[in-house]
Amino acid sequence: KEKLRRERMMVVFRRWFIVLLTIAAISISASAFAAKTEITYMAWYNTTQSEAADIQKTLDKFNASQDKIHVSLITVSRADYETKLNTMAAAKQLPDTCMMAEPMAIRYAAAGLLADVSDMYTPEEAPLKSLAFTYKGKVVAYSCANEVLLLYYNKKLFDAAKLPYPPASAAKAWTWKEFVAVAKKLTKDKNGKTPNDPGFDPKNIVTYGADFNRLSWMWPVLAVSNGGGVMSADGKELLLGKPETIEALQAIADLHLKDKVAPSIGDKNNMPSLDVTLLTGKVAMATSGQWEIGVSLKNSLKDGLEYGVGVLPKMKQAVTYNTGGPFVIFNSTKNPAAAKTFVKWISSEENGWDLITGGIWMPVSQKWYASEEAIRKWADNDVHPPFEQYKTAVVDYAMNNAVQVPWYYFPSYDKLDDLINSRIDAVWNGKQTAKQYINSILPRVKKLFNENKPK
Repeated sequence: KEKLRRERMMVVFRRWFIVLLTIAAISISASAFAAKTEITYMAWYNTTQSEAADIQKTLDKFNASQDKIHVSLITVSRADYETKLNTMAAAKQLPDTCMMAEPMAIRYAAAGLLADVSDMYTPEEAPLKSLAFTYKGKVVAYSCANEVLLLYYNKKLFDAAKLPYPPASAAKAWTWKEFVAVAKKLTKDKNGKTPNDPGFDPKNIVTYGADFNRLSWMWPVLAVSNGGGVMSADGKELLLGKPETIEALQAIADLHLKDKVAPSIGDKNNMPSLDVTLLTGKVAMATSGQWEIGVSLKNSLKDGLEYGVGVLPKMKQAVTYNTGGPFVIFNSTKNPAAAKTFVKWISSEENGWDLITGGIWMPVSQKWYASEEAIRKWADNDVHPPFEQYKTAVVDYAMNNAVQVPWYYFPSYDKLDDLINSRIDAVWNGKQTAKQYINSILPRVKKLFNENKPK
């Protein structure tokens, strides 16, 4: 009996021992998870929520890379993103970090909502200075990518017209007059006539020679080239009313109104993506951003699209805009160190390599532009245009001829941009001249500008 009792006690003991070990293991696991600092990251998807899954994969990679921080994703559709973020700010329920639309960044900084990230990098590892969003001398964000505006064209149409391709270097940039002259030779009506030919029918154009992007933040690059623009590079002087700005705006409008080489704003808004527009020969050359290589143009390579890339035409000086959506950290975060660790990680080229080699982004760090060998590692592949052309037309152009869109340094640029764009279709469709339109909005623009310019 005694032996049986002891055996039963041993069985009970073993069971309790296993239970205790299980509880201990759960406790250790729970405490390890609890030890992780929790932060949130908010980003947008453009068309379908399936895009959010791709973002989540990036976060999964970060979460698996270390054991101190765990990042949770919040996704919102691109169309609702600004409204959602503003609502969260008003309710004081902002995430720890997010991808922010460029025009909003400095307004949020001026409201005291963005953290100073000046100490996030050493001088040697910091992104390009051109990609820094600054407020009162402090860096509040860096762009996720280096993007510039360029000229794309359909090689077959140039070959058929026996015309040389657009210049691929800033030193050889076309003048505006040269750009228009080539566009006229490429524009064809249904009878094959150009604007230079008698009997040309502007109401039945089959191929437009050119389209200069009329988005409110893109067209001013031509004004900058002409010695004008929206404002000075320090944000202290309004340039919108300058004759040079008005001249550039009218020149772009006249591509359709006078020169008959560009689609109307209505037709332009109804056109498909850039790759399809070029592939089908609807437009021979058009301006847009570097990102088009990976977002759009690569999609039609399989269908026979042969395109090239060149620098923008100039009025007085060869210049392009640079931009890129910023990763920001909100001042309301309770874990700024963890947030900076994550943003620094997601900003590194190694963790966005597919986006870079895929032609959507360009690197943000100087080291990837320091030598031809470094550039070839991300730009010499089947997705990008031929390296020799891409190197001068895009990389060199970005490094030597780019100026910042004013949203890098001016508070409430989103509101200013909305005001400038409010009724600008009147210029594009010829109901008002550029001078009439700019003069009509200038008093309100001046008021908003003076309320926000650096003191």
